[in-house]
Amino acid sequence: MNIDSVRFTDPPVHHQFPPLYENLGLPEVSSYIEQNYEFDFTAGKTKRTGHGSIRIYKQYAEFKVIISEKLTGFGPKRLEKLESLLMEEVKDRFINNIQSETQARKVYHMHFGRNARNE
Repeated sequence: MNIDSVRFTDPPVHHQFPPLYENLGLPEVSSYIEQNYEFDFTAGKTKRTGHGSIRIYKQYAEFKVIISEKLTGFGPKRLEKLESLLMEEVKDRFINNIQSETQARKVYHMHFGRNARNE
């Protein structure tokens, strides 16, 4: 398996979560920066195109590669290898994109709890 090319499709986006969630210790509800990309790869003799994103969780300084669609013929081991190859290919360019961005795009995730009903 080989990564042939990677193209970022969007600028980095900063996802902000309320402080209520930040201290729970759960990465999935922690603030992160994400950037989408498209990649071409060769698996055996077949050339394919995939879509994914890379995230860095701000509080943990932890990176995660996400492949956004199912890839036919890829089990857990092959997906893990592909994610590892993508991480090597994308991580440094992602960091450079974050550092060189002039105007940050932000998305705010809010808590919309229900009010207590007095009956």
